[in-house]
Amino acid sequence: MISILVLNYNGKHLLQDCLASILNQNFTDYELVIVDNNSSDGSTAYVKEHFPKAKLVENTENFGFAKGNNIGIKACKGEWIFFLNNDAVLEQNCLEILAEHIEKREPEQLIFAPIMFKFYFPEQVDSAGDALYPWGYACKCNTENKVVTSVCCGAAIFNRELLEKLNGFDEDFFLYYEDVDLSLRARHLGTKICIVPSAKVLHKGSATVGKRNAQSLYYIDRNRFWTKLKNFPFWTLLKYTPHSFICSVSSLLLWTKRGFLGTWLKSRFAMILGIPKMLKKRNIIAKTKEFESWLVSPSINIKSRITPNVEN
Repeated sequence: MISILVLNYNGKHLLQDCLASILNQNFTDYELVIVDNNSSDGSTAYVKEHFPKAKLVENTENFGFAKGNNIGIKACKGEWIFFLNNDAVLEQNCLEILAEHIEKREPEQLIFAPIMFKFYFPEQVDSAGDALYPWGYACKCNTENKVVTSVCCGAAIFNRELLEKLNGFDEDFFLYYEDVDLSLRARHLGTKICIVPSAKVLHKGSATVGKRNAQSLYYIDRNRFWTKLKNFPFWTLLKYTPHSFICSVSSLLLWTKRGFLGTWLKSRFAMILGIPKMLKKRNIIAKTKEFESWLVSPSINIKSRITPNVEN
């Protein structure tokens, strides 16, 4: 069985498209679990009225993406957990195609992801997994990317046993980069990621948090650094320190121009305070050569790759 886990926060206006697309699938061996992070827009009442067969978990506060999903995992009974954003819509047969690939999988293939297309421009790829650069910046892949480092948990399936080994998402992250961190920790254990091009999802994108605001800046900036500290071999961290410095200066200039200097400084302060805790969380780390094979080559258009992608 697949447990489809939809996390919601004030997304009542998104739920009809998302949940109806699940119910319209030909594949039926699934359960639908909806976790609500204490919405104030009537989301829970809407789910109870229009989707009464869904298992609804009502949190007492907004726990963010990481802890909210961890709570949802505990409520799921499936062998596979399908994390799905409330602004995502499954295309017909998406679940069936994913289930077929899971059945035929290799033992190490414990993470699967469909291709995400832009909801309002369905001919354009939104994400075919994520690529990661050696200085720590993640960006969305298109279907031509040969290197996929991690999956976007806006639409991704993880083996439940794997999630239990990893203790789920890192709740200190709250929001952003928690899926990059989770994917890297899984890969350090030898897990393989399988992107399934024939399984398709339409994604509205940033419908809950929004783009280019103080909240997204704070968590992206802080968590990007924490992800590196937890998962990068020390030699890789050292080797790409100059690139990271250039990115920091670029980020400072960009966000000062947009009027978020205070938020940028706040994120840096939190970043530094979290260093001891993140160092303690370093566990199994792949050897440098193997780890760097997961990353995008620094020789590919370096100039364009050092600019922060704050909307990922």
